[in-house]
Amino acid sequence: MKEIRRFINMIKLSVRRPMTVLVAVLLVIVLGFVSFTNMKTDLLPGFDMPYVAVITQYPGASPEKVEKEVTKVVESTLATTGGVENVTSVSSENLSMVMLELTYGTDMNSAIIDMSQKLETAKSLLGEEVRTPTLMQINPDMIPVIVAAADIDGKDIYETSDFVKKTLVPAIEKVDGVASVSTIGVVEKSIKVTLDQTKIDELNNKILASVDKKLSETEKQLSQAKTAIDKAQKEFIAQSTEQTQKLLDTQKDLEKKLADAENSKSSLEDALKKANENLEQITSIPQTPETEAAASQLRATIAEYQSQIYALEVAITNMKDGLSQTEIAKVELSKKLSVAEMELADKKSEYEKGKKEFDNARDEAYKSANINNLITSDTIKNILAASNFEMPAGYLTENGEQYAVKVGDRFKSTEEIKKLELFNITQGDIGIVTLEDIATLENTDNSSEMYAKINGNDGIMFVLQKQSTASTSEVSNAVHKALDKVQKDNNELHVTYLNDQGIYIDIVTGTVMENLGLGAILAIIILFIFLRNIRPTFIVALSIPISVLLAVVLMYFTGVNLNVISLGGLALGIGMLVDNSIVVIENIYRMRIDGVPAAKAAVRGAAEVSGAILASTLTTICVFLPIVFIQGLSRELFADMGLTIAYSLLASLIIALTVVPAASANMIKKNPKPDGKVTNRIRDFYEKTLSGALRFKFIPLVLSLILFGAAVYGTLKMGLSFIPETNSDKLTVTVEPEKGTSVEDARALSDKIISRINEIDGVQTVGAMQGSSYMGMPMSGSSVDISMYVVLTEKHPLTSAEVASEIENITSDLPCKVTASGNAMNMAALSGSGLDIIIKGDDLNQLQKIASDIAELVSQTDGTEEVSDGNEDADMQTHITVDKNKALSYGLTVAQVYSQVSQAIKNQTTASTLTLENESFDLIVAKPQNEQLTRETLKSIPIDGTKDGQNISVILSDIAQISESTTPSAINHENSVRYMNVTAKIKDGSNIALVSRDVETKLENYEVPDGYKVEIVGENETITSSVKDLIKMVLLAIVLIYLIMVAVFQSVSSPFIVMFTIPLAFTGGILALWAFGFEISVISMLGLLVLSGVVVNNGIVFVDRINQLRLEGMPRREAILEAGKSRLRPIFMTALTTILGLLTLAFGFGTGADLLQPMAIVLIFGLLYATLLTLYVVPCLYDLFKRKDLKKIDID
Repeated sequence: MKEIRRFINMIKLSVRRPMTVLVAVLLVIVLGFVSFTNMKTDLLPGFDMPYVAVITQYPGASPEKVEKEVTKVVESTLATTGGVENVTSVSSENLSMVMLELTYGTDMNSAIIDMSQKLETAKSLLGEEVRTPTLMQINPDMIPVIVAAADIDGKDIYETSDFVKKTLVPAIEKVDGVASVSTIGVVEKSIKVTLDQTKIDELNNKILASVDKKLSETEKQLSQAKTAIDKAQKEFIAQSTEQTQKLLDTQKDLEKKLADAENSKSSLEDALKKANENLEQITSIPQTPETEAAASQLRATIAEYQSQIYALEVAITNMKDGLSQTEIAKVELSKKLSVAEMELADKKSEYEKGKKEFDNARDEAYKSANINNLITSDTIKNILAASNFEMPAGYLTENGEQYAVKVGDRFKSTEEIKKLELFNITQGDIGIVTLEDIATLENTDNSSEMYAKINGNDGIMFVLQKQSTASTSEVSNAVHKALDKVQKDNNELHVTYLNDQGIYIDIVTGTVMENLGLGAILAIIILFIFLRNIRPTFIVALSIPISVLLAVVLMYFTGVNLNVISLGGLALGIGMLVDNSIVVIENIYRMRIDGVPAAKAAVRGAAEVSGAILASTLTTICVFLPIVFIQGLSRELFADMGLTIAYSLLASLIIALTVVPAASANMIKKNPKPDGKVTNRIRDFYEKTLSGALRFKFIPLVLSLILFGAAVYGTLKMGLSFIPETNSDKLTVTVEPEKGTSVEDARALSDKIISRINEIDGVQTVGAMQGSSYMGMPMSGSSVDISMYVVLTEKHPLTSAEVASEIENITSDLPCKVTASGNAMNMAALSGSGLDIIIKGDDLNQLQKIASDIAELVSQTDGTEEVSDGNEDADMQTHITVDKNKALSYGLTVAQVYSQVSQAIKNQTTASTLTLENESFDLIVAKPQNEQLTRETLKSIPIDGTKDGQNISVILSDIAQISESTTPSAINHENSVRYMNVTAKIKDGSNIALVSRDVETKLENYEVPDGYKVEIVGENETITSSVKDLIKMVLLAIVLIYLIMVAVFQSVSSPFIVMFTIPLAFTGGILALWAFGFEISVISMLGLLVLSGVVVNNGIVFVDRINQLRLEGMPRREAILEAGKSRLRPIFMTALTTILGLLTLAFGFGTGADLLQPMAIVLIFGLLYATLLTLYVVPCLYDLFKRKDLKKIDID
């Protein structure tokens, strides 16, 4: 092939021009050292995680309020950003956090710019009290580089705070690569303006006294008018009663007399009638003197009667006329009384009107005179903010020169603030009202809100983050130098490093480098044992540093930094670096034993195996090629390892085909001695056992299948994990006090825990701060949670995991939940921790019910503890339910009621910031204590509305119902759908994957209501995703390996014989993990991936040599035996050098080495097992499937 011929030409050129090779080697050495000294050193590879967090603070807001007014706005605004795959959010008290997951490969800088612009346009949709949203890209650079604490002998917290702010923080900020420095425990001073109700009442009394004096005269006139009206009313009543009674008496007398007259008249008329009848009887008989005398007498009586009757009729007529006159008099009197009464009513109405006007005028005067309505905290805040103002107004141009114009001036002293004129009140001769007339000013600070302890003493903690382009190690070292200088200048200052990535990285990288060097030494020893000659051993040993330096040069120019992963790649490759050189030098050495001249042996020996080592190198490299087809964390983490191994192997291939032949031709001029008796005996033993295996092929084949089945069984029994924890001298502890614990009690609890932790053997320092934290950064100062950092001594007797377990044990009796992590640098934090199940849906009550049911299922699953359904975190809330109809009757909407209630609840606001005597102060305006609302007084607050076009106030309880209820401490969303979490901690000795498998089985039998969804996420999801990615990589790598071997062997069947070593290797690796009690992690899976490319190398060399011998005419069985004998030593040498190169990693020597320990175990035992079986299984398979004779193609 052309490629092989080019290699032969390159080999010939190297042998002919050794000085050219020497110059190239020296150039690689120089460039290697320059590249190495300029490379960044970090814990993890530099990569962009496609996650962006939007953090928005909303002081004083409940989770539901944050969800409605902030979270939903941010979600809807950013969900349309290009590349967004998933949107999750947490709405908690005072804080909204929206997490956006973008497609891997998205340009994060462009995405963040796009999001910033969208948030800028959405600001109008957020309330005034909502702080500006902060965009934060989530990546490993967010993990603080240093968390340290400072305290000063003989200084109180105020002096220490001042020193930290003015000296310590500026010194750190000047260091190149430092992005930000956050302090915890620094006392912030402020000036508090509190309205004094006593002073306000005194002013009110003066104003009201003046108003009362002016109103008293008018009130006196109204009183006199009322007295006159009351007197006139009394006289009118008396006179009207008297006149009416007189008329009634006259009428009664006339009516009586009229009745008597009419009765007398009636009697007279009866007597007259009777007299007339008697007269007629007398006149009808003959007349006699007696009759005439009687008749005359009767006539006189009749005349008398008629006269009396006439007189009575006249009297009756007169009396009837009198009665008519009386009725007329009564009517006239009624009219006069009505007129008089109306006149009196008018006067009374005028008085009432005047009285009402007076009362209204008095109330208005009192209202206008009451400055309580004028002096409010909002008014004072606005006045102070507007007064403490200065701003450039522009420029004036005169005679061609520009003069800057600045308007305003800031306060220069507290005395100036006190004398600030607020109002001019003309009433009561009060005049100018200043701020000190109505309020008290006091210097305050937040020392009561701060909590930071170092070994139980007060201190100040600071958290340092680096720029994304800076080297963690370099930044850490520079900060140490800066702080050492400050400490040197201030002997009383003590700085304690609670968490330092730089030191940890130096230790870990140093450990890997030590293991790399030790592995190289062991590999060289093996070479010397097998070759028994210092010169070929030196030649091969020379290839190690040259290959490493060439790999470093390639790493530098392709942007791969020095980190645990890339150095792990070098450590893994250290044993493989010599494989190519071993095969070449061994072949050259064998030819020299056979008497071939040095130069010819160098060219022929290297050329003969060039195809095999090319194929071996390509098969190892190609296992990492599938990384480019994988998305996600697996690619980001392990691309560096793949590139590092690829570079080192390519470098070793070049060295094996150039430096080794050139050096061999010049250094192995004397014919070496033949192999010794031991070597020959080993070869003879192998030849006999191989011959037996070829006769009874089923024995090695069946044995390998049985062990493969055992490995499969072990895989099902073993658990899965993401990245193994490593032993560290730093721990993190989170203390979560019981619900309802006060801040003071939480701090006392923290002091007790610190005291107990300090008693643990090996603990050097304990630092604590109040508030929860995320990736080492404080998130909420109002929380009662306590975050702690524990630093162990350099040689701690217990591992960090054991110390973490001990911390949890000794604090189990305290009224709090203590969670300790044995590794402050744990990379598994990227994948989450423990079991996490989410329930999606809309209704919170239904979500809580489902979460409770699932939590019960989880608690019944073996391996789980501390199961939480999220309901225990519910907070009490006062719920105001506004009656919409009642509110509308006062011209109010629910939103308007909310706005007024929200404003009334605020107790203090920051008006401005002052700089006095080079110190910054927040200017805070606070309500007086008696005006601050409680749950009891909340229902009585007045709400301003309108009714019938008039402004009116209504009590809140008149238009709303106020009740107490519970609400979740946080409301979670995923793609705008609410969800709740059921979480559980995995017990020691249990595995997250196995526990998740059991939980999944139980969930399959749980009936989820329509519209709701249950998923297992978190660590298990990350592990499953990563393992799936790696399985895809392994399968794709196997395909690529097969294709490469097809090209090498020019056969479709021969590669299958070699590839049978892959499951053999997997068998050895998995059985080793199972035997040593390791889980199958992403790291161990990566070892299987590397193994699939490494183990075929021996098979390729073996089969390639058999084919060469058969093409030379040797029979199949003899060719197999001869190839086995000739390739036994290089196969053992390459396998043992790789194994010994990894041995130190496998034992986990040094800090951080345990991270790569599972991979080293997989490679060592997989390679060891596969090598032993390759020497027997591959020949058996070859003998079984390659019975046809090989034909040499002659193209010349």
